[in-house]
Amino acid sequence: MSMAVTAEPMESRSESSADHAAGEGFLGVFDREEPDPAVETLANPDDDTISEELAGSLVRVGTTASARFNILSTMVGGGSLSLPMAFQKAGNGLLGPVILIVVATVTEFCFRILVDSARRLSPVSASSVTPGKDSFELIASAAFGRRAYVGSMILVTFMCFFGTIGYAVLLRDMLEPVTFMIFPSHASFSNTTRVYESQWESVGRGSQVGGSDGPSWRNNATMLIVVLLVTPLCTLRTLTALKRFGAASMVSVLILGLCVVYRSIECNLGYVDGNHDYKFWHSFQLWPDSWKNVLDAFPLFVSCFVCHYNILTVHNELRVPSHQRVSWWLRSTTWMAAAFYLLIGLAGSAYAHCTIDGKIHGNVLLDFPKDDPLLLVGRMCLALTITLAFPMLTIPARDIVIRSLPSLLKHDQQSNGADNGESNLVEQSLRQSLLENVHSDDEAVGLVPHSSLSSEQPSGKGASFWLRLVVAMALFWTAAGVASCVSSIDIVWNLLGSSLSMLLSYIIPCSSYLTIIHTEENGGTSERPSRFVLATAWVLLLVASPLMILSTANAVYSTFFSNV
Repeated sequence: MSMAVTAEPMESRSESSADHAAGEGFLGVFDREEPDPAVETLANPDDDTISEELAGSLVRVGTTASARFNILSTMVGGGSLSLPMAFQKAGNGLLGPVILIVVATVTEFCFRILVDSARRLSPVSASSVTPGKDSFELIASAAFGRRAYVGSMILVTFMCFFGTIGYAVLLRDMLEPVTFMIFPSHASFSNTTRVYESQWESVGRGSQVGGSDGPSWRNNATMLIVVLLVTPLCTLRTLTALKRFGAASMVSVLILGLCVVYRSIECNLGYVDGNHDYKFWHSFQLWPDSWKNVLDAFPLFVSCFVCHYNILTVHNELRVPSHQRVSWWLRSTTWMAAAFYLLIGLAGSAYAHCTIDGKIHGNVLLDFPKDDPLLLVGRMCLALTITLAFPMLTIPARDIVIRSLPSLLKHDQQSNGADNGESNLVEQSLRQSLLENVHSDDEAVGLVPHSSLSSEQPSGKGASFWLRLVVAMALFWTAAGVASCVSSIDIVWNLLGSSLSMLLSYIIPCSSYLTIIHTEENGGTSERPSRFVLATAWVLLLVASPLMILSTANAVYSTFFSNV
């Protein structure tokens, strides 16, 4: 049950603003409107002290800075170390940067249509104070019904769970120097498993795990200690509470990127000095050696921008959610990440001339000397980034599991003839598609109000501490346990990047948005978005669908059959 805490004099204004928001036009991206006067009447929406005072209450407490850092913490991480290899494969002088810019543009577009879909179903204005209850799976449910709700929940949970496994394996690899200090009898970390290298290097070249004895108990012990220490963060009610950790994560990633850039420039300048016929632009090539290399690299570009399941979660908490603030939040977040990716991609791929074989590994840190003190700092920064990303991956999956519990409880209670109380209302709303009437030819008259579902929707934020703790531990520790048994997750990571990432990032947002718009037109409930937005969504859907199939087929071939 949510409490309406909006000031009473603003109610009529909120209603008119909500109606205006539904048809305003794609969050103000293509409209040039004046700042919403409602923003001027409120306290500074980016004042962090206000957020701390209101934390835990039923009001929006997120600032644009905290929203940006939360999304960047989810988006930017260990995957960025694969971009130098992706740039080298695609052509770091032209085609690689172009692909990155295109993917960033498409990603921002999908962020916007996700938020626009939510605001059409559950209108908000700059004066809205009560937190939203929108989620990625509710948008899918609004478009395609109850089965889509269940399917999208499984998809997001699957992505978060396996992302946690992958990050746990990467953390174990980055903490090898720490393991060596804790367990000095561990001969040297040249004999340890190079999990991260084989994980990413397999893209386009098949699995290369040969010679590995599997993960050692020492490496696993170090990783599990960190998992134990970070578990309390996975019990937080909202992602907004992690804003300071998000800032620390971004600083760590920036330091890591600067280390790579510095060593790359240093090496390339030294290479030029020792080879008078060599020019610095020789480190770059415009086009790939083969177009298959582009297909191998494309999932890596896509995977670096995957965080769509957190967009609506963070938007729910954003204070003064005007079109301008939401638009600036999404734009600045996407292009800050893209700028960093471009920097590390170009610098890392240019380092290829300084390696023995002239190639960049999936983890660019593995191409630098192991005893390099500067890159040791980079390793520790990456370890910190991965550690702080664990809550960003666990909390969305935790909340999905908690939201699904009333369905299971109702089923058990009905079998015992017990009264289900409020859970019955929740389950009833979960089982009614927001567009269920659309599938009936006789009753297709428009959207069922989104609030009828979201207002009764349970969430991790409203759950008790012990429930959040138990569910978070079950997910997080299970993922860590699986990671401790995995010597290489290259097959899983490759397939996720080429299939599920594209499904979650492009296909579901575009198809859901187009379906919601079509239903609104039939019911006459809202204004139609611009033709450009609709055409872009259609083109993206028509291109992404066959590209996902092609990328998945290529990943399967590269993983299982390339060496046959």
